[in-house]
Amino acid sequence: MAKIEPGMEAMLDMYFYETNSLLEQLDEILLRTEQANAFESDDIKEIFRIMHTIKGSSAMMGFDNLSVLAHKAEDMFFVIRENPDVITDVSFVYDLVFQVSDSYKAQIEAIQNNVGGEYELTDFDDLIDKLMKGRDTLLGETSGAAPAPASNEKPKTTVKVYFEEGCQMENLRAFLLINTIRDDCSFLEFTPNDVETNSESSKIIMEQGFLITFVPIDDTDSILKQVESALNVQAYEVGETGDSSKPAAAPVPAAELPPEPETVKETIPEVAAPAPAPTPAPAPTPTAPTAIEKAQAAVAQAQASSGAQKQSLISVNLAKLDALHDIVGEIITTESMVISNPDLEGLELESFNKAARELRKLTSELQDTVMSIRMVPLAGVFQKMNRIVRDMRKKLGKEVDFVIEGEDTEVDKSIVDSLQDPLMHLVRNCMDHGIEEHVEDRINAGKPEKGTLKLIAQNASGEVIITVSDDGQGIDPEKIMNKARRQGILTKPESEYTEKEIQNLILLPGFSTNETVTEFSGRGVGMDVVKANIEKCGGVIIVDSTKGEGTSFIIKIPLTMAIIDGMEVTCGDLVFTVPISTIKQSFKAESSQMLRDTGGNEMIMIRGVCYPILRMHEKFGIETEVTNLEDGILLLVEADNKAVCLFADKLIGEQQVVVKPFPKYLSRYNIKDEGLSGCTIMGDGSISLIVDTNTLIG
Repeated sequence: MAKIEPGMEAMLDMYFYETNSLLEQLDEILLRTEQANAFESDDIKEIFRIMHTIKGSSAMMGFDNLSVLAHKAEDMFFVIRENPDVITDVSFVYDLVFQVSDSYKAQIEAIQNNVGGEYELTDFDDLIDKLMKGRDTLLGETSGAAPAPASNEKPKTTVKVYFEEGCQMENLRAFLLINTIRDDCSFLEFTPNDVETNSESSKIIMEQGFLITFVPIDDTDSILKQVESALNVQAYEVGETGDSSKPAAAPVPAAELPPEPETVKETIPEVAAPAPAPTPAPAPTPTAPTAIEKAQAAVAQAQASSGAQKQSLISVNLAKLDALHDIVGEIITTESMVISNPDLEGLELESFNKAARELRKLTSELQDTVMSIRMVPLAGVFQKMNRIVRDMRKKLGKEVDFVIEGEDTEVDKSIVDSLQDPLMHLVRNCMDHGIEEHVEDRINAGKPEKGTLKLIAQNASGEVIITVSDDGQGIDPEKIMNKARRQGILTKPESEYTEKEIQNLILLPGFSTNETVTEFSGRGVGMDVVKANIEKCGGVIIVDSTKGEGTSFIIKIPLTMAIIDGMEVTCGDLVFTVPISTIKQSFKAESSQMLRDTGGNEMIMIRGVCYPILRMHEKFGIETEVTNLEDGILLLVEADNKAVCLFADKLIGEQQVVVKPFPKYLSRYNIKDEGLSGCTIMGDGSISLIVDTNTLIG
């Protein structure tokens, strides 16, 4: 067992965020290069930089096992970086580095789940042995072409490092840098020398730079490359000690650096150093940017066009955003209560109404801003599916092209977090059940040898539609029905089931068409979890399949669960809010439209289609004087491929409402299972119940 080192707790969040971001970037590079079956020079450098950064930050945090693991992976890529042309086969490298990435994620998760306490320290000895053997294999392939160690008599070299303006905690950044290069130096000293324990040294570093003096074990360039690739390093000056006769070198962009000892290198254009040489430098070699770097580049570009000053980004704990969002919701509710106060009825208040309209405008803008802060693209979740497809492609021996579209579509952060498991299950289902096991089956069906799996997202009228589809064998209704019959899950005569209803049987708990349990399926756990998790997000899932052609899983989710557009209706003394996204039509009934089915249930004919009628006062046991269908209002609502007409007393109107959960003491009554998802406070202070059409219809 191990514990977090004292004094490091405050840096944990930053470490987790940066390391997880780097690991996601690593996976993305590996997947892309594996598909191309080749490492480009920039990819090799970027992977080397990622492992090097993770090694240093892990050492600083005291996670020695993680630091050693990253160091060994870095050693392997050092060989590849130094000899990229002579290596002809590095296919085994992908499996090794993916194992490193997975091991890192598992250990970080264990640490995150036990913050403040002890956590299980993972032994990576077996994986480290594999990495060392991989390095030796690569060295064998280079036929001794690895760089030879330099002479032991090396001069001391000084480096003055400048960190990015506003990066904060410069002393700890400096300490991280020292830990990064320490193992590669036979001599090392630095000024200020108390960066680990004295936060005041940050001010000295900001004003004067961070001075490092070292003697490299191998060569100076390898140390300089580590300094250059370190996080938040903006620029650095290099020179040998004891050689003051040489004039200080003018700053030269990295792309033009000659192989001289005295140079100034830049990793970012803005540098607090002497003026650059007159000749403009070519752009530095591009590297794969992180998500934050992409955002910073976009902001910088927008600001450059408008002449604005440089801005920076910060990461904020989601709990703080949740609290801010709750406060904004309370402001909106309170504003509505003030404006709709019954004491103001009948009064001529022109100035008040003008101020109220301005307040409404500002609160609306505030709400939109807070909502936009919480909106994040689906790219992070979508890219993780790449890894699942890659692993299953190898284990199942299926050739599949994975197509991603619309990954820039944005939804609320809480919804994004809830989508990862459902999408994982759906992708695995398509790979395991959908795509044919034998290529001959596809050829005989007139399909390409390679299967196609698509993950597509798009915005549509206030909601996001995500489609996971394959061009495989589709769902066999007869096979589904036979399995359902054996499991005894049919609730009505088989002849009454439509094809859509048969397809949706796969979403029931415990249902699986696999006769044997495999690593990926057969236990009957997965699709029901998908349905449950999506419904928690306020969404629905639709199964659309054609035997022999393929299957599509269509997910419809709201952009956010916190604030919805609703239609308010009354039923007796109560007010209900029905989500507008589920309403297809509202209308007054006519006697000519009324009819009953063979079971005596009320139905209504709309444009040639019969829909059942659900009386809300009967469903919820409410006393009302409006019982004649022609006297009330009907709302045609649709969810999960089912439609019904809700009967209420009257229509109040459209209203944007803040969704509030039911009090915990009501959880014993399973209110949500009865068709209610929450409540909201109306302008007059009364409560409106929010209808959950998914469970109400189901």
